[in-house]
Amino acid sequence: MDPASAMALASASFATIKKGFAIGRDVESMMSDIGRWMGALSDLDQAEREAKNPPIFRKLFAGKSVEQEAMEVFAAKRKAQAQRDELKQWVSLTLGQSAWNDLIKTEAAIRKQRQETLYKQREKRRKFVEIVAWTIMIGAGIAVLTSFVLLLKAHSAKANDWANDMTVCRLVKCMKINKTQEACVFRGAHNTQETLFFEYGEWKPREYLCQWNPDQPPPPNVYDVLEAIKESQ
Repeated sequence: MDPASAMALASASFATIKKGFAIGRDVESMMSDIGRWMGALSDLDQAEREAKNPPIFRKLFAGKSVEQEAMEVFAAKRKAQAQRDELKQWVSLTLGQSAWNDLIKTEAAIRKQRQETLYKQREKRRKFVEIVAWTIMIGAGIAVLTSFVLLLKAHSAKANDWANDMTVCRLVKCMKINKTQEACVFRGAHNTQETLFFEYGEWKPREYLCQWNPDQPPPPNVYDVLEAIKESQ
């Protein structure tokens, strides 16, 4: 319920009422204009109630802040009260207090009718939209969480696969192959054997993780491997 729109309708209707009084029209002939004016004031009061207790999605995604809307409602209510005072004064002075009391009863009936029809329907639509929005947000949250869990599982499975493809290779023997290098043979489980080259005198690990293949044939003799490397150098 936009307070600016409600106030614009109230001001337009009130201008028509004032013009009717100025040319001598009676209240009965202007009841449709008075009814529109009263309906607009009722909408303004409803906008004030909604501004005091806005739905959560309106707080999050509204184009204007709650404080700004409250100030607009406050300014509109002051204008509406000035219009009411002016109309009351004119009706009471020209037609008597009883005529004004009759208009107040008419206004109460209009407010009750709008409350039981228009505002109730609006509240139902608002609740429906909130339920749909919450459903979408919760569904999106579950989807994101599920994707995150699946991603973690994929990374965990990949890490496990990597770990399953590795074995501990331990240093068996090293041999100097030239003036600056030496070759070291490392062996692990499942016939795993690897040869690493180091600078002569460089620190060498006693063991490290190396990749293995369970279908590998038995490795050649360590001395044969080192001799073959030395000869190739």
